[in-house]
Amino acid sequence: MICDVIINQRDNKYFARVKEWPEIWADENTRDQAIQNVQTQLFEYLTRQQVEVVQIEVPAKNPWLEKFGWFKDDPTFDDLQAEITAYRREIDKEVGLG
Repeated sequence: MICDVIINQRDNKYFARVKEWPEIWADENTRDQAIQNVQTQLFEYLTRQQVEVVQIEVPAKNPWLEKFGWFKDDPTFDDLQAEITAYRREIDKEVGLG
């Protein structure tokens, strides 16, 4: 099993947390120690706690599809799109992208 580990360094300490298992974390003096610690903790958690990891599929409709076409007859829709475009260009100029 491959897991993502999030690592932060603060105050000369390394904090590591397993993304999928937030209860598994460590703070150590070195990056390697922090990674090793969470790896050991996760292995122990999964084997000693008799935890089972399964994948499930949740049937769900795409909620955006229900809204598709709502604005097709709205006479102000094109004006709204033009305002959004103008606003984005202003923001891009302010942050140096435009």
